Amino acid sequence: MHATTKLMLIRHGETDDNRAQVFQGQAGRGLNARGREQAERLAGRFAGGRIRLSAVYCSDLERAAETAERVASALGLEAVADAALREVSLGAWQGLSRADVQARFPEEWAAWRRGVDVRRGGGETYAELGDRMMRALDRIAERHAGEAVGVVSHGAAIKTAVGRILQMDAGGLKALQVPANTGVSLIEHDPSNGYRVVVWNDAAHLGDALAEALSAPPA
Repeated sequence: MHATTKLMLIRHGETDDNRAQVFQGQAGRGLNARGREQAERLAGRFAGGRIRLSAVYCSDLERAAETAERVASALGLEAVADAALREVSLGAWQGLSRADVQARFPEEWAAWRRGVDVRRGGGETYAELGDRMMRALDRIAERHAGEAVGVVSHGAAIKTAVGRILQMDAGGLKALQVPANTGVSLIEHDPSNGYRVVVWNDAAHLGDALAEALSAPPA
């Protein structure tokens, strides 16, 4: 009987760039006030005792590390930073609004919106991001066989990893909504059967996620 590892993929809390719809990539700043509140709510959910984690890993980018530190602290753990869990690199798109990107990189923007795996701003492709994320998740799953582990990362990074498990190509990723800030997605890994997706984008700690999704503007 192979031990099944449960990996809880957690998007970081909100940042000012998230609110302003600015492309952060591997740049950007830490959490804003709402993001800190979201992270505290998430930490309280884990600290409640029903969900036990044996370890917490995170991207080394400030917004993810700050979120992970709150969760880990609530559980008496130390967050372990791993650069392989970073968000996709967006090169010259980083720090730009959607309107700015459309004006400065119209061909890249159009290709990306069509689902082409374009190297946005000279950064990474989704294929490269998926390879990087899956190598990191493989290492964590092997290190924590049979345990439950938190993995704090980023919207595109989590979506791409889950898409890889579901055998989606870059165009197919458009069918997955970016996880909510501090949303939790649960995947399981069994050495004999690989990965499977169990829960997608659970944000119950933030309130009525369904009502918020129905009222939110389209991405």
